Amino acid sequence: MAEGGFFVPEEFINQVVHDTGAPGSLLRPYCTVIRVASKDGYLPTLASATWAAIAEEAAPTESTPVVGQVNFAIEKSGGLVKVSRELLDDSAINLPAFLSQIFQEAQGQFEDVGIISGNGSTQYAGIMSDGDVAFYTMANATSIVGADLLGTYYALGSQFRANGTWLMKSQIAALVNSIAITAAGVHSIPSLTAAPTDFILGRPNVVTDVVSGLGTSITSTEKCAIFGDLRQYYIFDRVGFTIRRNDSIFMGNDQVGFFATRRGDGQVGLSDAFKISRAA
Repeated sequence: MAEGGFFVPEEFINQVVHDTGAPGSLLRPYCTVIRVASKDGYLPTLASATWAAIAEEAAPTESTPVVGQVNFAIEKSGGLVKVSRELLDDSAINLPAFLSQIFQEAQGQFEDVGIISGNGSTQYAGIMSDGDVAFYTMANATSIVGADLLGTYYALGSQFRANGTWLMKSQIAALVNSIAITAAGVHSIPSLTAAPTDFILGRPNVVTDVVSGLGTSITSTEKCAIFGDLRQYYIFDRVGFTIRRNDSIFMGNDQVGFFATRRGDGQVGLSDAFKISRAA
């Protein structure tokens, strides 16, 4: 089959079998998204300030704030699909709209990888790539127990726990869901007949399998899960998702190009807002 070409049957059914079924970014709704007007810059951060009673005609207590900044540098990402003219002409579906959906799913997965483990160069700067994000070491090297979840939970500062989100892969989520009934205070699964929960210790658990940095089993020093306040992860949007059609550049092969792009960046705001749970 020629590059970009597809076998077109005599009657093209008005439905396409989509083999991923993947949603867009699972993590973006939990993060802080900021629209920016420049290619690079910084966001000032304030970690703390003093608040106290002030007596009549007295001077307020002066703060010694911890001020920092989150630097961003906008990068472009995207993809290209070439489609035969025949497929466009004969398709009974809105093929450009379908391709747009596929691109958005791919972009969402790319974004989730960046948020969790991005290298900060060709991807976002990920939580796991931030050297200032601390670890919580579990009790065992080959198993997870309720105390490990509690330890990770309480290792995070109380100001972040209230908005914390768990991140892990399906295999680790399955182990968490199999914690014994005696740990019901930790996990809300009362029995094997109950449906798996999307919450751990009252906080959302986002299961994503597209990330290479998180482990799929409990082995020595394996990074198993992240717990943190994703509001302290900043996504900087310069230009949102855009898809363009080009009818001429691949004309020699009688193909049409669909080029999708997005420009943005992602950075950890406060490293203290996250904990990475790893096996002993």
